Amino acid sequence: MDGFYGIRLRPYQLEGVNWLVRCFGSQHGCILGDEMGLGKTCQAISLLVVLQGKLKKRPFLILCPLSVLNNWKEELEKFSPGLSFVAYAGDKEERAKLQEDLRPSDSFHVLLTTYELCLRDATFLKSFNWVCLVVDEAHRLKNQESLLHKTLTKFSVDFRLLLTGTPIQNSLQELYALLTFIEPDVFPEAHVDEFVGCYHEIEKESKAATELHALLQPFLLRRVKAEVAAELPKKEEVMLYHGMSALQRKLYKAVLMKDPGAFENDTGKKVKLQNILIQLRKCVAHPYLFDGVEPEPFAIGDHLIDVSGKLSLLDKLLSFLHAGGHRVLLFSQMTRMLDILQDYMDYR
Repeated sequence: MDGFYGIRLRPYQLEGVNWLVRCFGSQHGCILGDEMGLGKTCQAISLLVVLQGKLKKRPFLILCPLSVLNNWKEELEKFSPGLSFVAYAGDKEERAKLQEDLRPSDSFHVLLTTYELCLRDATFLKSFNWVCLVVDEAHRLKNQESLLHKTLTKFSVDFRLLLTGTPIQNSLQELYALLTFIEPDVFPEAHVDEFVGCYHEIEKESKAATELHALLQPFLLRRVKAEVAAELPKKEEVMLYHGMSALQRKLYKAVLMKDPGAFENDTGKKVKLQNILIQLRKCVAHPYLFDGVEPEPFAIGDHLIDVSGKLSLLDKLLSFLHAGGHRVLLFSQMTRMLDILQDYMDYR
C-alpha cells in the first residue's frame, strides 16, 4: 500500500481497509468494531494513507483519550511516514502557537488530539473542513446529550469513523447515539424512541435480531479473534487470591468501625472516611493510598512491597514473568495506585 511502511496487513485487516474505503466512497460514516487486538488503529491509519495518497484528500482529525495519545503518535510515525501529523497538545500558550502554525489547512495531513482539548479549543478546530474524523474508544459518544457528542456534530466533517471494541452497547439508546453521530440523516436524533421501541425485544425475537443486523451491516464491521485470527491462543483468565498485610487489616477494620483516628498523621489532621466501599478498595490495594500512612521522610525500600498483600503477590508474579522474557500490561482504576507501581518499578 502506497505510503504505508513497516507492516504487512493481515487478510482480515486488508478486508477492513477496503470496507472503510467503500464506506468513504459511499459517503456514509461507519463503526469499526473489531475486538481489541485486531488492529483497529492500523486499519484507520491505512484508510488515511489511501485518502491522501490516491485521492489527495486532507486534513484529517483523530481524537483519542490522553492515555493512548503517544501510542497513536508512534503508530503514525512508524507505519505512515508519508503522512505529516501534528500532535495538538500542551498548555494554553503552546496550543496558541500551534494554532498560528496550523492556520493554512494544507500545512499538515493529520491533527491528533484528545477529547478534552477538542472541547476546550472547539472554536479553533471547527474552523477546518475535515475530510475524515476518527474517534478512538468511541463509546465516549454513547450519550447523545454529552458535550462531546453535541460539540462534534457541529464540526464540518465529510466522513466519520468510530473505533470501539464494544460497538453493541449495553442499551439500544447508546447504540443509536453512535449511529446518529455517524449518519444523522439516516438515524435522526428525534427517532431514538422509535428505534428502541422497534428492537426492545431483540433477545426474545429472532426476527427483530435479523432486521437489526441487516440495518447495521452497511455501517458496522465487527470481527472477533476466534473468527479471523484462529492462530492466536485463546484467552485464559486466572484468578489469584491474596491476603492482607497486618497494616492493611488494621486500616480495613478502622474503615469498617469508622475510626478516622487510625489515619491521623503528624499534623493531627484526620481523614474523612466517606464512601466506605472506595475506602475498603484502597485498603486492599495499598495502604499508602491513604494520606499520612506512608512513613516520613519518604525512602524507597522493601516496605513499599511488604505492606500490601496485592503488591507482594504481584512482585513474585512479575519476577517470574520477567525471568521468562514475558511482556506484561497492568491496569488500575486508581491513578495513585499507578504512581505507587511506578515507584515499585523504579525500585526493582
